Amino acid sequence: MSLLHLLKNQLIEVIEWTDDSRDTLSYRWPDEDKEIKNGAQLIVRESQQVQFVAAGQYADLFNPGKHTLGTENVPVLSTILG
Repeated sequence: MSLLHLLKNQLIEVIEWTDDSRDTLSYRWPDEDKEIKNGAQLIVRESQQVQFVAAGQYADLFNPGKHTLGTENVPVLSTILG
């Protein structure tokens, strides 16, 4: 396994919840020690909202739509991590 392949597998590029059962109130995305890649896509369906939490603190809320993630649209998260 090359170093490039290892690094690529450590970055999340697309975040999307595809379960349509409508009986899930809250779900923690399994990041498995991965980081969200700058420019990653967040896809939020009509019946969903996404809340980012970092170090146990509220970071940001995303409503339905397709979002490109970067430090400019998660300002609290960048402040916490900075």
